[in-house]
Amino acid sequence: MKHSFKLSALTMLITVTLFSNAYAQDATAIATVQTSGPNNNFHVKENNSIKTDFEANSVVTAKFSTLFPNAASQQWAGGADNCWVSFLNNGRKVKASFTQEGKLNYAITDCAMQHLPATFSIIIKDTYASYKLFNAIEIAAHGMVAYQAILEDSKSYITLKYTSGGVEEIQQVKKL
Repeated sequence: MKHSFKLSALTMLITVTLFSNAYAQDATAIATVQTSGPNNNFHVKENNSIKTDFEANSVVTAKFSTLFPNAASQQWAGGADNCWVSFLNNGRKVKASFTQEGKLNYAITDCAMQHLPATFSIIIKDTYASYKLFNAIEIAAHGMVAYQAILEDSKSYITLKYTSGGVEEIQQVKKL
């Protein structure tokens, strides 16, 4: 029971972190950059501590290359303590955060139904047959992996989380 509680607490912490801290970091980075034309190179507005013309140090790039050997289209940003990278990994969009010492903070990968664990996919298809997958992500943080899926039907959205502890419905929002 204690293990299940710890796992649930960690998953909830990851979810909250993703939607607050990670989103805030991404929002800060997004709010302070402008895309330039079709090549999507980033330029930093003045007086900003996050640099998008950032070049990660060799420790970070070595760890990144080890974890994501198939990464393409890397776009790095960095600050004093962390650096962030958006990239494609085997055709899937990924956002990751590293410490300047090369430790992975988190990696968030976009998922389609075929990328979700088989058990999770089966539960979605059986229990939520009237819904379609709206959005899904894989969250790797603190040595654990969790999945979050948002399902949609004509009346509502349902957010599910999946960990080794099972599936939990964490939110339902009715459409107006």
